[in-house]
Amino acid sequence: MTPTPHARPAAPRGPWSAAGRDRLPLAARMGLSALLCAAAAAPASAAEVAWEGYYRVRGDFFNTLSLSDTNAAAEGAAWTMNHRARLRPGLLLSDKVGMFTQIDLLPFVNWGDQPVVTVDPLTGEDIPVVYSDAVGPPTTVEGGVTAQNVQITRLWAEVQTPVGQVRFGRIPNHWGTGMVFNAGNEAVDEYGDTVDRAQFTAKIKQIYLMGGVENRNEGFVAEKDDYRAVVASVVYQGEKAGVGTFQTYRFRNDDSQKYTTWIGDLWAHAELGIAEADIELAAIVGGGDLDDGVNDLRQSAFGGNIQVAIDPGTIRAGLITGFATGDQDPNDAKFKTFSYDPDFNISLFLFEEPMPVLKPAVSNSDNGGRSTAAARTGAALSNALFLKPRVGWRFNEQLTVDASYLIATQAKEQLVPTGGRSYGSEANLAVRYEPFPHFWLQGTGAVFMPGKYFTEFTDPELGTGFNKTAIGGRLLTTVEF
Repeated sequence: MTPTPHARPAAPRGPWSAAGRDRLPLAARMGLSALLCAAAAAPASAAEVAWEGYYRVRGDFFNTLSLSDTNAAAEGAAWTMNHRARLRPGLLLSDKVGMFTQIDLLPFVNWGDQPVVTVDPLTGEDIPVVYSDAVGPPTTVEGGVTAQNVQITRLWAEVQTPVGQVRFGRIPNHWGTGMVFNAGNEAVDEYGDTVDRAQFTAKIKQIYLMGGVENRNEGFVAEKDDYRAVVASVVYQGEKAGVGTFQTYRFRNDDSQKYTTWIGDLWAHAELGIAEADIELAAIVGGGDLDDGVNDLRQSAFGGNIQVAIDPGTIRAGLITGFATGDQDPNDAKFKTFSYDPDFNISLFLFEEPMPVLKPAVSNSDNGGRSTAAARTGAALSNALFLKPRVGWRFNEQLTVDASYLIATQAKEQLVPTGGRSYGSEANLAVRYEPFPHFWLQGTGAVFMPGKYFTEFTDPELGTGFNKTAIGGRLLTTVEF
């Protein structure tokens, strides 16, 4: 089982960690950032750098994401390994001012890319890759450096004033359980929500108030073709419980093309002894004309989840259940499908990997030897009702084992039958081992049993036979600091 939003890692993650700080309500982070600057800052004339981050290697094995051994284009067993180092340095200028950034090194570069090909000194021809003794940084065909070497993905500043905190720049965006907005700071995450925002946060006793503005797309400087947003949140944060709402209003006021979207999100959290619970409900309502030519679109989508966890020490258990509305007719102008954030990791197969995948007619660097033309599900949970209980055992401070079972079905069946409603079920078993501080391993095994949504699917061009039980595994090797 991959680390899910309701599962707690064996080692504690405080609010001072990158993941911990961005999982708190947007408003509550105001006080934490100020305390961080105050605790770590040198005298006003000096600056200090505080480092956070991790390096992880991820290996995946799937047999088979095609869910078939009879379809002519089924790909069979496949495995991949990739890198990612994420550095989050903070420049603490004083107890009032700080600057923070996020730098990704070799993000998702596969092991073995790119072998250094040398030239035969006599013939001037390339020596076969089998004789290559090194791999080099990712480059273009012309030899230029690509974005898979280094990416500066976030950069922002924080200023603590007598009446509240000002935060501005390209900042991580996270709220509640991460169902709608997810910063994606865990080692298993692949995306991460980032916004260009200026915001102000004030605290009145145990209530945090935040307001801000965002620019979604600048467009042409002299034209009214920008997508902008206004955001606000109100959070009550007690010692054992908290509740808050986060509101987003996005709009485009181009005379020839207008679009507005309102995203309302309510989240509550409570701790009671060895138990804790979260609930998050969200709605997306909007309409207008889109850039891709879809006009008069009307959107109304809803989603929510409930998470309960009990952890008395040795044995632990939990449950997550939720829903995401679907669309009966995906081709009309009424869009009703709700999608969770793709970093809301619920399983290893379902709503995490595209399924079924097939071998393309021609493999190239663009498709990576895989076609998603037949894919019925992707990397995000949508149009679904789901339930996932879990149980775990902590053998000691270094070793924990967790087992979970996910079942899911469509929330709304489409008018044109494309198979049954059931997505199927998935069993996960995860073992996490932390032999030393700052280092941990997590191995996950999974079995996915496709439901009628896959097994009854037929296509005149892509064929049929998507009924094979799939097995897979993932290994995360991580160093954190």
